Amino acid sequence: MKSIQTKFIFLILGCVLLSSTVIGGVGIFTAKTVVDEDSARIMNLLCSEKAQEINALLSRIEQSVNTLAVYAVGELDSVEGLRTDDAYIDAYTQKIQSVAINAANNTEGALAVYLRFNPDFGKPTSGLFWSKTAQNGNFQEFVPTDFSRYSPEDVEHVGWYYLPVKNGKAIWMEPYQNQNINVEMISYVVPLYVDNVTVGVVGMDINYDVIREIVGSIRVYSSGYAFLTDKQANIMYHPEFPIGTSISGMGGSLRSVADELQNMGGGTYLFSYTMRDEARKLAFCSLQNGMRLGITAPTAEIDAAKNRMILQCVIVLTVFLALSVLLTVLMTRRIIRPLKELNEAAKKIAEGDLSIALTHQTKDEVGMLADSFQQTVNHLQKYINYINGLAYRDGLTGVKNKTAYQETVIRLEEQTRIGRPQFAVVVFDINGLKEINDTNGHDFGDMLIIDACKIICKVFKHSPVYRIGGDEFVVILEDADYQHYNELLVRFQGALDEFNQYARSDGQISIARGIALYEEETDLTFGDVFKRADESMYQNKAIMKRQNAKVKVTDRV
Repeated sequence: MKSIQTKFIFLILGCVLLSSTVIGGVGIFTAKTVVDEDSARIMNLLCSEKAQEINALLSRIEQSVNTLAVYAVGELDSVEGLRTDDAYIDAYTQKIQSVAINAANNTEGALAVYLRFNPDFGKPTSGLFWSKTAQNGNFQEFVPTDFSRYSPEDVEHVGWYYLPVKNGKAIWMEPYQNQNINVEMISYVVPLYVDNVTVGVVGMDINYDVIREIVGSIRVYSSGYAFLTDKQANIMYHPEFPIGTSISGMGGSLRSVADELQNMGGGTYLFSYTMRDEARKLAFCSLQNGMRLGITAPTAEIDAAKNRMILQCVIVLTVFLALSVLLTVLMTRRIIRPLKELNEAAKKIAEGDLSIALTHQTKDEVGMLADSFQQTVNHLQKYINYINGLAYRDGLTGVKNKTAYQETVIRLEEQTRIGRPQFAVVVFDINGLKEINDTNGHDFGDMLIIDACKIICKVFKHSPVYRIGGDEFVVILEDADYQHYNELLVRFQGALDEFNQYARSDGQISIARGIALYEEETDLTFGDVFKRADESMYQNKAIMKRQNAKVKVTDRV
């Protein structure tokens, strides 16, 4: 037989180990969740901030071109002149030229500005085209592209004109390489309409390096970087991959990333994927020109703070566990907890408190004594409960009896004196019970009493039911039942009708009922409420008698 001290040491150590495991596990899980949420928030906020910076640049470019487009349409006096009069076209072009050059000079990254007319109007080279021959040079005039040399389906050469006209709205063109000055460009083109007639287009070519420098300067964690894609998840800028590379074509988990990019996903979370056997996470935003800005970093760098925190938690828990073991061994040499508990239990029993439960049932002399104590208490508790049941339960129906009812009356009387209770009293009385007893016997009458009680208890299942007389029941409504007393009375009548529908003619039950709600202004005691409920019940009983009399007269006729 193991000593009590040894068992107690094992018990305490087990509790310490369990609590340490639970607390440590919860702490580590919480730390992981918080760090993961912070990482997602950091990367998504950085992505959103840089997307706003790029969108601001794009908005300024759009504003310049849109302003030029509005000015061009406003200065156009005659669409017919553009159709037939070359001199009018030249004069109109000269009028727009200075404004166009000024707009380009004041637009960040602008390398070219152009105004081109509908190919069906005038000469195929009509309009204006000013461009820089070097990135830091001045704008110079060039002969516009000859529309007659290209088919409208030639997107490479004249798509900048036909695509916005076909779409009926301003568009951003895909980046392309200007071989003349060896610079990548991105164009914004606005179609011009007057009276639903396509007049032409206004556009600017922007140095793509302006956007690329913003994206290239983005850094996150130690080696994280940013990149750009188009709507189809093709690379538009990436530190490692050339323009035009399809992300979905890289295979593996990058296909799901490509799907998210194409579906304009994004949000407050990160997308996990693997590239070149390295786990990474990605956040991205949509730009107003249709591109996607992505920010990615290795998962190891993102989780570094989390891993450090988890390691710290493990170290702290290990130290705590070691100290707990040492403290438990020292303390259990002098503390025998089961004996103290048994002593306290004996005191409570001596004071008449039988609501004790001995938790340390050991297999030694003290444990046997504690078990005997517990069995004695349990038997005493059962006897007391049995006696209380006899004192407060009606022997025939099993509901609360008049003694229990009197205690409830005392409680409610006290509440009416010190507060503002909300309760209602419902009185039920079985009609014709005396005649049934005289005709069919008291056993049959008892069966009807039981059936009536079942109907009442079925409807008022959440409120106490009392039998206070041979054929009289009382229900006290409080809380939710008090709030829905009308609905309960309707349900009671329905339950009674349903019972009588299937009962034999001599087994049908007629129950009169009356209800009264406590009113602070008029009810001084509980008895006042009961009196009104009782009067209401007798009024209901009288009505039922009159109705039965009419039915009998009708049957005789």
